[in-house]
Amino acid sequence: MKRRPNKFVLAAIGVVHLTVVTLTWRDIRRRPDDQIRGSKKLWRVLSAANTTGSGAYWLLGRRRARS
Repeated sequence: MKRRPNKFVLAAIGVVHLTVVTLTWRDIRRRPDDQIRGSKKLWRVLSAANTTGSGAYWLLGRRRARS
């Protein structure tokens, strides 16, 4: 018998994804170009595609602020 995904689980995953993307896009918008590896447009597309793209941005896409 084939199991259908639980609607609550799918909704929760959707909310988490939208929250992460919102936080990622806000950081991209506020961060100067020289503190981002690659283009802002590329990171927006990757982060919108799936949550892994947002994770990659937070781990690899941001440069440290120069002191």
